Amino acid sequence: MFEFPKIHSFPPFYTKQRNATILENQLEAWGALILDYCEHFRIFSISDSGTVLVQQQPQELPPLFENKSIERAVSDEFRKEIFAHLVSKLGRAAYVDPKKRDAGILLFWRTPAEWAALIREHVESTGQLGTVLTVYELTKSEETDPLLRNIDYNLFVRAIDVLMKQGKAQVLKAEDGSSQIGGVKII
Repeated sequence: MFEFPKIHSFPPFYTKQRNATILENQLEAWGALILDYCEHFRIFSISDSGTVLVQQQPQELPPLFENKSIERAVSDEFRKEIFAHLVSKLGRAAYVDPKKRDAGILLFWRTPAEWAALIREHVESTGQLGTVLTVYELTKSEETDPLLRNIDYNLFVRAIDVLMKQGKAQVLKAEDGSSQIGGVKII
């Protein structure tokens, strides 16, 4: 069970603070809480309203940006500022589509480089180095490492990009003419 930190029950935590130093600390605390929460519940992306978009194993979740026991909730404007801080200052998130920020936010409780290492380890441990694998085989099949199963597609693409830049992956595009990945060869 996820245990919220004590600050989650502190009423001023839900209101944007005016003092720059206190605000910076507040944004850092929100960033840490969001990443811990998302890691615990295996959440890969959320909307700018705080709704879960992609979760490894869907389940009932306690509200992140609201504490009913103290009747407090983060405003929409402040929540967007918290997300912007996670993206630009902490580098622990990215907009799914930077041109349409309301498309959602990818959360990096593991960085794309860490996901890339897990993908490569899985492929190597299953003796599939040099084999063309589909996205399904790497992220959805029963043989997939449980840590990788149901990973967000956008996060998967970022991890594969890391491997490509390292010269450890080659990508085959889908035959339907879309920009989707058709297959991946980890080398």
